[in-house]
Amino acid sequence: MEPGSVENLSIVYRSRDFLVVNKHWDVRIDSKAWRETLTLQKQLRHRFPELADPDTCYGFRFCHQLDFSTSGALCVALNKAAAGSAYRCFKERRVTKAYLALVVRTQSQASRSSWFWNTGCTQAIPSPKCC
Repeated sequence: MEPGSVENLSIVYRSRDFLVVNKHWDVRIDSKAWRETLTLQKQLRHRFPELADPDTCYGFRFCHQLDFSTSGALCVALNKAAAGSAYRCFKERRVTKAYLALVVRTQSQASRSSWFWNTGCTQAIPSPKCC
């Protein structure tokens, strides 16, 4: 996956209640800090300005979080009722996140006596059991 930019937000799924996007690695979900040049919040505002909700702190209702360095599917609720439903699913453990780490070992690393790993990406996969 190429580095994130404000234009290259990938949509995995969209309904009237939820938007699932593929969050890039090394992109924060949201931030009020001026020094953050790219966040998922900014990507969403750029691509879907009509979906931004001024009643929320960051303009969007993120159903869960992914670490800064983690890439993968991230669910955004598009209304208050959907956010409540997603919250209950996570709270009651009716939905899970699974992580897949892709590890690459280069030829030069294979010749060394100790192991060195380059982590490609991890991915969160929403469970279809919920909501």
